[in-house]
Amino acid sequence: MDFKKLMQPYLINVKPYVPGKPIEELRRERNIEGEIIKLASNENPHQPLDEIKRSIIEELDNINRYPNSGSHYLSLELSEKHGLNQNQIFVGNGSNEIIELLVRAFVRPDENVMYPYPSFIAYPLIVHQAGVDEIKIPLADYTLDMKAMKTAVNQKTKMVFVCNPNNPTGTYVSEKEVTSFLSGIRKDVIVVFDEAYYEYVTAADYPDSRKLLDRFRNIVILRTFSKAYSLSGVRVGYAMADPELVTILHMVRQPFNVNRLAQAAARAALRHSGDLGVRIEENNSERSRVAEEMRNLKLTVPDSQTNFLLAIPQGPDSKIVDRLMDLGIIVRSGAPWGLGEESFRVSIGTPAENDRFLDGLREVLS
Repeated sequence: MDFKKLMQPYLINVKPYVPGKPIEELRRERNIEGEIIKLASNENPHQPLDEIKRSIIEELDNINRYPNSGSHYLSLELSEKHGLNQNQIFVGNGSNEIIELLVRAFVRPDENVMYPYPSFIAYPLIVHQAGVDEIKIPLADYTLDMKAMKTAVNQKTKMVFVCNPNNPTGTYVSEKEVTSFLSGIRKDVIVVFDEAYYEYVTAADYPDSRKLLDRFRNIVILRTFSKAYSLSGVRVGYAMADPELVTILHMVRQPFNVNRLAQAAARAALRHSGDLGVRIEENNSERSRVAEEMRNLKLTVPDSQTNFLLAIPQGPDSKIVDRLMDLGIIVRSGAPWGLGEESFRVSIGTPAENDRFLDGLREVLS
C-alpha cells in the first residue's frame, strides 16, 4: 500500500524536525571514548536547582493519577508573577504546543501565517502540517525586518510570529520597532511574540511585551521554562493573552496536555529562583567572551541576547561542524535554516565547556 497517496496532500511540504545529534549517537558513530559536550540545542548546561528536583521526586508518588487538566495552580502562580488575571494565562506542553494550538485554532485554510526567516524552525513545520499558506520575510542584517513584515501583511494574513530574541541569530528588535509594527496592524491579525530567551536579554530597549498586552488585545506572549530554568526535559511553557483567546486555546488542547512532573517542576522553579540571576549572569558573561574569541578567529557572529551564538565563516569550506564532532564537540549546523553547511549555532555552556569548544574551534580553523 502506498500511504503517501492516502495522506493529506499538503503534508508533502513537511520536513520532519531533525534534533541536534545526541551524545550517545555521536559516540557510537565515531567511536569516541572521551567526554563529549553537546552545545547544539540551546539547553541550559546547569541542572535544575535541588528544590526543583525534590519537587519532581515528591510528585512521583502521584503519577498514578492524571495531572490537573488546566494546570490550575501553575497558571495561578504565573498570573501572580506577571500581575495578570488567571484567565490570561495558558500553560502548554512547551511553547511548541502552544504555537501549534494557535495555528489550529485561528488560521483558516484560505488564510496565511507570516514569520521571519531564518527563525524558529518550528514555525514552517507547524504551518506546513496545518496545510495553510505562509509568508516568509527574510532577515535584514541577521535581524527581524519589522518594516518589511508590516508591509507584507495582506488581507489573508491571520497570524504573525515575532521571535524576539530570534533563533538562530540571537538578535532582537526594539520596543520602538515593535510598537510601530503593532500600531499599523489590523486588530484581527494575531501577533505572537515568541520570547523563549526573554530571561537572558540585557538590551535596555527590549520591549516590555507584558505592558503591551494592556494596549493590544490581539497579541500573544510566549515564554518557557526550558531555557533559563533548566527544564527542557519536562516540556512546559506558557502564553499570556486576552482571556477570550485563552478560552479558545483550552477548547483545542488535549485534556491532560501538561504532565504532573512538569507542573510540579515549573511551580518549584517559580518559588525557588534565587540562583537564576547568578546563572543568567554567568551565561551573559560567557556569551560575550565566547563571541569575542570567535570574532578573533574571523567568524561573523551577530550580537546575541540569548544563550547561544550564530557563526558564519568567511573562508573556504572547512567542514567546521563535522570536524568539531570528531573532537567530541556537538554544535548545530546552520543548514536547516538555509544558512549553509559551514555556518553553525553554538549554545553557551559552562566556562569549562566553552573553553573546550574554543580550543577545538582554534584547532579546526588553524
